[in-house]
Amino acid sequence: MRYILLAVLWCVGADQLSAQVVKIDTVDYPPLVIPKEKTYHFNTDYWYTIAVRAYAYEQFPQLLNQPSGQPYHSSYFNGLLFKVNDNQISYRLQAAHFNNNIEFDNECEGCVPKVPGKFRNTAVKVGAEKNINYSRFQPYFGADVGFMIQKLSTKGFDNTPVFAEDNKNALLFSPFVGIKLYIVPRVAVSAEANFNVAYTYQKINTYSNSSFTGAPLQTKRYRWEYFFAPLAAVTLQYSFAMMNK
Repeated sequence: MRYILLAVLWCVGADQLSAQVVKIDTVDYPPLVIPKEKTYHFNTDYWYTIAVRAYAYEQFPQLLNQPSGQPYHSSYFNGLLFKVNDNQISYRLQAAHFNNNIEFDNECEGCVPKVPGKFRNTAVKVGAEKNINYSRFQPYFGADVGFMIQKLSTKGFDNTPVFAEDNKNALLFSPFVGIKLYIVPRVAVSAEANFNVAYTYQKINTYSNSSFTGAPLQTKRYRWEYFFAPLAAVTLQYSFAMMNK
């Protein structure tokens, strides 16, 4: 009788243990996923960029009878740039305005006295730029086309040897190269140089004295001109409107 009772207890215990055992091959585990490091593509994160031209060092089309080899002029915070970004290509619209008193050689290099005058130049361009890579430091290149209006007047300058008004309009083609450095994903600093090919129309009104009265001697010219900007624009850029949002 004792052996029968032990057998019954052993069978009941074995049944309880088997009910709690789960075979390892019946358990489903989710696949192991290792999160990828998040990367930033500085030139594709944002749809739009606005920039201020902080500095420029450039030539302008010929003034009066200025000899070849136009001087370079510096300017500060006198231009705006707006870009629509599409991956590595950006489409851009920009405008710049130079307004300052200048002095320059007329007729010959080094002629004395120099001609002083009030000089204004306004340029509006549209174009495209192509980035070389997606890194934080981005070389780029591209081209703009545009229109330029230029005016010079020596009126009001008592020491001028020429009493004249020079008005010039120009169609522009401007290939450029540049570099861009992102300080943070939204903010970048860039610098670019360009070479300008211009087809210009010039009208010069020359007067006999400083009163600028009477019928002027008028000269009109159409010509091709070429001028260079080793620093066409040093810009501070801000990008906004995330592409992936």
